[in-house]
Amino acid sequence: MINKTLTIITIIILTSTDLFSSDTITIRSHDHVDMTWYGNYDKVAVFPEGSETYRKIYLHYTMGCPSSGCAPYDYTTKIEVLHKTGDIDSTLQQTPYFTVNGNTLDTLYITDTSYIYFWDTLSNSTDSMLSTQLQVINFSDSLNPTVPTDTSYYYPSRYYNFLFDSTGVIYDSIYVQPTNMILNGIHSWYSYFDVIEKYEIARVITPYGGNIPSNYAFKHIFDITDFASILKDSVKIRAHYSGWGNGWSATLDFEFIKGVPPRNVNSLQNIYSGSYSYLNSSDFENNKLTPKTFWIKPNTEQAMVKMTTTGHGFDNNINAAEFKPIDYFVNINGNLTHTQFNWNENCGENPIYPYYENPNGGYIHTWILDRANWCPGLRAKSFDHEITQFIVPSDSLEINVDFQSYTWSGSQTPSYIVECQLFQYQGSNFNNSVEITDIIKPSKKDEYSRFNPTCGKPLIEIRNYGSSTLNNAEIIYGIKGGATHTFNWSGSLDFLESEQVELPLLDNWYGTKDVFYVQLKNPNGQADDYDANNYMESSFDHVPQYQNKIAVWTQINNGVINSWTNESETSWEFFKDDGSLFAASQQMFLGAVPQNQYRDTIEFESGCYTFKVSDIGENGLDYGYNNDGVGSIKLRNVPGTTFKDFHPDFGSNIIHNFRVGSILSNDQIIEQLIIYPIPATNEIIIEFALGNFVALEILDNTGRVIREINSITNKSQIKIDISNFSKGVYFVASKDKKMFKKFIKQ
Repeated sequence: MINKTLTIITIIILTSTDLFSSDTITIRSHDHVDMTWYGNYDKVAVFPEGSETYRKIYLHYTMGCPSSGCAPYDYTTKIEVLHKTGDIDSTLQQTPYFTVNGNTLDTLYITDTSYIYFWDTLSNSTDSMLSTQLQVINFSDSLNPTVPTDTSYYYPSRYYNFLFDSTGVIYDSIYVQPTNMILNGIHSWYSYFDVIEKYEIARVITPYGGNIPSNYAFKHIFDITDFASILKDSVKIRAHYSGWGNGWSATLDFEFIKGVPPRNVNSLQNIYSGSYSYLNSSDFENNKLTPKTFWIKPNTEQAMVKMTTTGHGFDNNINAAEFKPIDYFVNINGNLTHTQFNWNENCGENPIYPYYENPNGGYIHTWILDRANWCPGLRAKSFDHEITQFIVPSDSLEINVDFQSYTWSGSQTPSYIVECQLFQYQGSNFNNSVEITDIIKPSKKDEYSRFNPTCGKPLIEIRNYGSSTLNNAEIIYGIKGGATHTFNWSGSLDFLESEQVELPLLDNWYGTKDVFYVQLKNPNGQADDYDANNYMESSFDHVPQYQNKIAVWTQINNGVINSWTNESETSWEFFKDDGSLFAASQQMFLGAVPQNQYRDTIEFESGCYTFKVSDIGENGLDYGYNNDGVGSIKLRNVPGTTFKDFHPDFGSNIIHNFRVGSILSNDQIIEQLIIYPIPATNEIIIEFALGNFVALEILDNTGRVIREINSITNKSQIKIDISNFSKGVYFVASKDKKMFKKFIKQ
């Protein structure tokens, strides 16, 4: 095992914030640390000293390639906190009274002077020389038994000297007798050390496959707020890598957002921690995951069991852990309280498969088969099991986790990596509160790259931050500098329950910045008890813009739904931004047309669309580990050439969003304005046919404001110099971004 030298790499960034957020501190423990062989890669981070509270703590784990290149296999990586508990333990140590030439002897035999005999070939006679003296280091101070007190030198004894005849032939030997002896002894003493408890806070499995570019980087974001009590002062952070070749790099950034959490952690304890082989159900439950008893503190009001487990091992095995979809069971005081299906059924939608494309060509190829709570290249999911109703303060609690029984066969014993923790909490800090926890669409986050960029309905996640059931809330959203939208959400969320909310379509995607924002207000029709977590922003990219007539060229492979009909596993659809179906592929059959090729032409109206390719077999049109062959799917201009050639190794689906023409609806066009000439070269003239505008703005085709036009009240016409504008499409917009008029600079 490799244990890297400890160094301190700590970066603290204080960020000023706006009205809706708190001060943020970011600390980096690992800065592109190369994990090139199995072992632990430890760094010391200096976190805040603990006087502040934090409403959110995120771990940003960026996995990349080391200088030696990325490993081609799926290995487990874990991020752990090595927490000093404050307890002191000791171990019995023993050291000798003295050592002889660095070795420990029970008894040292010496003599006043000793010689070594040898035959001198020059004089043809027996000669002698003094023996090499023995170095004796004494440890005489019983209070400091490892510190040398003095050094002595003695001549050795108890060996034989050879006797030679006149020709140099050995004919006998004599024994060198000792004249004295020194008896050794043992100092017994105790060494004291800090008790270290290891807590896993993140687990990511590395991608599997070749063609990984050296600039690969994928960021995984973990909410680790409940670990706040062990993330203060100087803390050793461990990045563990279980691979046996090349490796990966780890960059770890800890983001502390000041504020008040929904509840304060009262106690954190490990229930199970380690890798456990699964011989059979009886052995696993009786010898590996045995029942554990914990004391519930007097001021504990709530409790939760966090479970992270992944199954591994399948070589020559049938029904082994890695590919065995089973449940695990949480038992409290002997009673079953929770059942959890420990399986990831969405590996075919892995965001790095194959959508992380190398700018220099190539792509990441990784396994798409579903697994026991993991996919290559992604995080292992943690499951939170609330057990508040089963606890009694100042009493004991028995926790036991069992796995669904199964039988396996083969040469490699399957195993499970299990990290299970008990959190005790004080009461809820708020009664009526709502939190925005994530913006999923639009987003630039790596984890959401499969379905971004988008121009359809925004998707966010909210959470009940208060003890009262959350039944409704007001959601305000839009593009910064653009039109404001409001949506009234209703539902039913208990304390800390979350829900993904799909918001109505935006009027348009133009603003002063490519930043989408969300603000929550009035949970349950009342003021929010805590509004510091009501606001969030997300930078985004615009979708590509295509012409209104597109051809879809599809060449299916040999993957079919069933061999009777020979209908292809693959199909495609176009959806409008409201989710309604606009066009779909015909049924495609193996062998029905030459080389299984299909060509369809679709004519679009202006608007936003989603092109979705689905594969029922969840293995795309090119999967190297079956015999289905290779297909392809392309988008082409009509008339024209291919402008989008999707990689056929896409797993379950392809989701590609785009727009045709202007994304502004007809009722957003400013009929009160007349702009001419179109196209224009040096200037445009704006006439105000109807209405009275105080100010206007000129936007480029990305929505960026490039000129403001003020003081136009009561004017009927103005001239605008556009001679320094680049060629392209521009818009004259009202200040509220609700109305636009297009013109072209040539």
